[in-house]
Amino acid sequence: MKFSDMHLDSRTISALDSMNFVEPTEVQEKSLTPILAGEDVMVRSQTGTGKTAAFGIGLVEQIAASKGAKKGLVLAPTRELALQITKELRSIAAGHKFRVYAVYGGEEIGRQLALIARGFEIIVATPGRLIDHYKRKTLDLSVFNIVVLDEADRMLDMGFREDISKIMSAVNETRQTMLFSATLDRSVLDISRRYLQSPLLIELGEVGKKDDISEDVIKLPRREKFFKLTEILHQEPSSRVLIFVATQGATEYVGRKLRDQNISSDFLHGGMRQQKRERIMRDFHEGRFRVLVATDVASRGLHVDDVAHVINYDEARDSDTHLHRIGRTGRMGKKGKATTFIETDAFQQTRRMGRHPDSRGPRPVNRGFGNRPRQGRFGGRR
Repeated sequence: MKFSDMHLDSRTISALDSMNFVEPTEVQEKSLTPILAGEDVMVRSQTGTGKTAAFGIGLVEQIAASKGAKKGLVLAPTRELALQITKELRSIAAGHKFRVYAVYGGEEIGRQLALIARGFEIIVATPGRLIDHYKRKTLDLSVFNIVVLDEADRMLDMGFREDISKIMSAVNETRQTMLFSATLDRSVLDISRRYLQSPLLIELGEVGKKDDISEDVIKLPRREKFFKLTEILHQEPSSRVLIFVATQGATEYVGRKLRDQNISSDFLHGGMRQQKRERIMRDFHEGRFRVLVATDVASRGLHVDDVAHVINYDEARDSDTHLHRIGRTGRMGKKGKATTFIETDAFQQTRRMGRHPDSRGPRPVNRGFGNRPRQGRFGGRR
């Protein structure tokens, strides 16, 4: 099936062609029909599967069909992700000339007020800043009758449950709601029961591991980790690599040591100014350097489809974080590789204490429930 076979607006088709989107990915093919029919959907899909275009096409088509009577709201966990979603939605909506604005913390609120005052079709927002506008009465949330909760599990992990509840209580009661999440744990299911109306449940791929990613585990003493890292990077001189570490200090330590080895690299963490973080992510996306060292928080919203290798220099704190990390490679049908370092000296020391070396949580495990996509109704109420 091609997008041209899906009876989309010709302006949308033209925009997708210019983006080199010809055939829908699995998540797009499975979810677009119910989305275009105005149904609530709850989609479990890994990052890098094309989910932004799935809800983006749905938003643009619904608003176009309503001749502007409908307005869309997308909630995202971080400003970086909000900016990237905004960029993609603007591309999809280019032929319609829709006004798509990002509303997020860290930017002068006066500029956002000026944009909102001009009118809009779609707002992409982080929960905290949207609540600021709601409290100031500078944005009427009841105008939104299409709502997307993107990376719902991450928003809940970051403590936005109360903000989400306030927002969902303030948007239009007769809305259509779409929820996208890499995992469907109890907290996500609770949100869906509260705010989605009999959603169609679409589960894609395996929960534990993507088929396009090969994983290796290397056990070694802590003192040998950096040497092994440089060995791997020299073996893949042209690959784009994303390295995950546990702390802000570790990003700077590893990043600077890589530069000392003349490896084209940079580092990213949440303690940096927003402008610098955005520049580093843009430079990585544009290929100005090939190796990025980052913390989990700082990497949220990073959207680069051609990361060939993810290296867990420090182990993830839990299995869900591990899945999000390795989901940065093997995107859009491409093959990817993930390597995890496990410190043998830390393992021996902490095993005697009955704990895993990563004291923040258990070792990442794969939690597969089969490869077959599942669809079904999931009862709920608004």
